[in-house]
Amino acid sequence: MIGFWLNDGLILMKGHPTLVTSLNAIRTEADLSGFLRELATDFGLKGYMVIDIPTAADEKLAPRVALSDLPSGFLKDYDSLGLLKNSPIFAGLRRSTAPVIWSIDTIGVDRPSAEVDAARRLFTRHGISTSVYFPVHGANGRRAVLGFVGDRPAIGHTEMGELGIFVMQAYDVYSNLRTETGGGTAALTARELEVLHWVACGKTSGEIADIVALSDHTVNSYMNNAMRKLDCVNRTHLVAKAMRLHLIS
Repeated sequence: MIGFWLNDGLILMKGHPTLVTSLNAIRTEADLSGFLRELATDFGLKGYMVIDIPTAADEKLAPRVALSDLPSGFLKDYDSLGLLKNSPIFAGLRRSTAPVIWSIDTIGVDRPSAEVDAARRLFTRHGISTSVYFPVHGANGRRAVLGFVGDRPAIGHTEMGELGIFVMQAYDVYSNLRTETGGGTAALTARELEVLHWVACGKTSGEIADIVALSDHTVNSYMNNAMRKLDCVNRTHLVAKAMRLHLIS
């Protein structure tokens, strides 16, 4: 339902004027993360992920996730259970370019019976009962998927069309941003970008912890991860490099 002509797409986008404004204002990867979070919320979903589609040989999903704002701990738990190998979602995405809609009620359909109970408990614990995945292609030809998860009734055809239009536009922006930055550094997560934004605003770890409702230890962990990914030696170096790469403004 996302193969609309340009005019149809513009009509659908005009039905979400705030999202259109946010989309047009994206200048950095942090802006894009904020837009995708807003997009998820607007459609009653709670998290998003930009994923390089895993191969059949991949054993863990986390290394394939380029950008995400999933419920805390979900990816770690998913990989610890080894659920990627038999994932019907990613098996389908490797075979087809059609969007995939998933519901927790279908867990037992294509998974081995030994995984069903563990998978259902995982998704229930993280408040995920439905998800949707849109295959996308960047200007460089890279194939990926932009997915959203949440706890709401199944997404209907009209919403799929509306969401799909924004997905295509957002991934074009993401692809262009990655091209501009050279794509040579490991992508920062949404939380790492959020913490980095507040560091650039001159906030201390304690102040950032209060703003984003996390502990000082967790904030410092995000900071250290960002420094490692961008190969920086301190906060000043980190902020300067992130600005040069247009990750923050």
